Amino acid sequence: MIPIDEQDTPSLFDLLQATALYLWKEWPRDMIGTITNPQQLAFSLRGTCPHSDCNRPSVFMLVTGVHHDIRGQGIAAMQCQGCMKYILAIVTYANNNHTVNYVSHYPLGAPNDTVAPEIPPHIQVDFKEALRCLFVNAYNATVEMCRRALEASCIDLGIPKGIRDLEDMIDSLESQRKITPHMKEVAHKIRLGGNRGAHPPEADVLAAQQAGEMQVAGPVVIIVKEHAEAIVDFTRQFFQHVYVVPQQLGKYDFTKPKAPAQP
Repeated sequence: MIPIDEQDTPSLFDLLQATALYLWKEWPRDMIGTITNPQQLAFSLRGTCPHSDCNRPSVFMLVTGVHHDIRGQGIAAMQCQGCMKYILAIVTYANNNHTVNYVSHYPLGAPNDTVAPEIPPHIQVDFKEALRCLFVNAYNATVEMCRRALEASCIDLGIPKGIRDLEDMIDSLESQRKITPHMKEVAHKIRLGGNRGAHPPEADVLAAQQAGEMQVAGPVVIIVKEHAEAIVDFTRQFFQHVYVVPQQLGKYDFTKPKAPAQP
């Protein structure tokens, strides 16, 4: 397990509070939160935009999944529907997650969520969300969205009917020679990283106990920045292989024209 001392390591909230108050002047805190999806703990905010070139009442919508820190706070990047700039919002939940209480928010610059245009639009959406999650240090959400983008890509590339498990999808693509053995390894890294981000470390311990084992085989990995960046890079490589390079190859022809036939 990668050691994390929760007593000595500042939370994302602490770091943002320290840096934002230094870099920005005070901004209005008249935000009101509304739950939009209790199952996914999704929410919206309405209030005055903190960006100086906006500074007017607006609605803020989620552009990433919601990350939950060690205090149980929900943290997510949101976008002002007036100026389209970003904030990082912090909330808590009440009434069995049917109401949300605003805690604070901080202005953010725009994340670079540019992806290759050759990637199909419905897959771009998930990969762009992964990049926005990485921008706000939501590392578990980053790898989960990369895994989701990978699964969408496997379906797009064509898999036999009846295959529903991502592991089998990846193996099927390699057996059909739609991806190379090396790319199969890359895809499995993305899959496993996404699985790790989707489940708390305690799930590994519980699974081992249910299997009658005394301890988990191998280290329990907690997703940190290094892991999230690696999974993003692997995902880019996969899309480069299956979408970008094939389309780029089709644009260029460097073959030598054949000489005209002699009469």
